[in-house]
Amino acid sequence: MKSILLFILILFSITNYSQTQKDSLNKVVHERIKDIQATQSDNPYFTKQEIENEYINENNTFQSLAQPSENSPLSDYFKIYLETELLKKINFSTIKSSYLFKDISNNKFNYSIRLTFEINKKNKATNFHINTGNKELDRKVIEVFKKYPLEKLALKENDKLGKISIQLFTREDKKNIIKASTFPVVDQLPVIKGCENAKVNWELNNCLYAKLYQYILENISLKNINNQNLRGEIIIRPRFLINTDGKITGVNSIAPNKVIKDEIDRLIESFDQVEIPGKRNDKPKNTYCDTYRTITIVNIK
Repeated sequence: MKSILLFILILFSITNYSQTQKDSLNKVVHERIKDIQATQSDNPYFTKQEIENEYINENNTFQSLAQPSENSPLSDYFKIYLETELLKKINFSTIKSSYLFKDISNNKFNYSIRLTFEINKKNKATNFHINTGNKELDRKVIEVFKKYPLEKLALKENDKLGKISIQLFTREDKKNIIKASTFPVVDQLPVIKGCENAKVNWELNNCLYAKLYQYILENISLKNINNQNLRGEIIIRPRFLINTDGKITGVNSIAPNKVIKDEIDRLIESFDQVEIPGKRNDKPKNTYCDTYRTITIVNIK
């Protein structure tokens, strides 16, 4: 029996390629991911009802922590620097039709808009994301927020490890209004053993998956994989939860066949390296992990 070499190529964090090569490589991977999504629709991780329940619970928690108000300092700032007429460009129909909300019934959908961002090592806001249903408005909102003094959000030092969310707009009485957060909401990823020195969110995220895939690489059953007669690049999609106790549960990966799926699931279930669970505003929370990675299987003569 020939032995095989397995290695994992993390396509989304390659640093030794030109931007053109990265774009080309990522395009190929994203096309393959589309194929996986199309062919694996019979194995959803959550049911539609679970998705809607979680959406409602998450929004209730967010609203309780953020306490959005038309009179918050952030609202006052946007009322000065964002033209009121631009709020008419908010398109909730476009937002509702996105993949994030396609399973949310109309009567449960929350007509509010959040901006998320991270803090880099220079204490600057970065990696902004917002969806108003209008790209031009998205850019304008980010441009305005970049000039807002971050010290007014009263962020703590360890908030750099998280993704920060603030509500900016909502729809009330069929009118789009500025109703921004009074307080930021900070979601932090679980901390894996060996990742304690991460300083910012992206470092913690990269470290989490790097440690997991190092573990998979070191412990995967070459015999089981070799018996599948699969060679070349295969894409796997690990999916699991890290609960409030820091335990990995609900492992349900997607792979080319059941043998490889069971092997990846077995390894993730045995990955007992979570030091600190994920948190929202310092309170432990369940963290759903879902990612794509490429395993390259090569024969060694």
